[in-house]
Amino acid sequence: MIIEIYEDQKLIEISHLFTNIYSFLKIEFYNKPHDWQAASSLKDLLDGNLSVGNVSRKKNHTGFMEFHFWQKTGFLESYFKNRFGLNVQIFRQHGDKWVQTVGTDELTLEQQNEIGRNASYELMHSNTMKFEHEKSI
Repeated sequence: MIIEIYEDQKLIEISHLFTNIYSFLKIEFYNKPHDWQAASSLKDLLDGNLSVGNVSRKKNHTGFMEFHFWQKTGFLESYFKNRFGLNVQIFRQHGDKWVQTVGTDELTLEQQNEIGRNASYELMHSNTMKFEHEKSI
């Protein structure tokens, strides 16, 4: 998957493009970076309606981003920071919750997505499934 990242693009648009490919993963954007295999703080979460140009710390924050199923979660997070000046954390769906992929930066996007699919399978196929709005992280 290749997406274009440009100055006026909203952060939520990038997140939606990513989730359209990896249904059980999402990207959130933060004001501060996190360490390898460390969690991002909720207080540093950025509003998805901000544009790339408003939050990027790089002068050249436009270009193309390529996602591959075999890329490791931690690599992708680092690439966003190094190439576009964007601090991101990848989340995986776990039932009706979203969890940060903390401690699993060595797993590939495909592996993370599959873990999310398996963790959510029972909830998705349960007769007692309730539909709720996404919970805050």
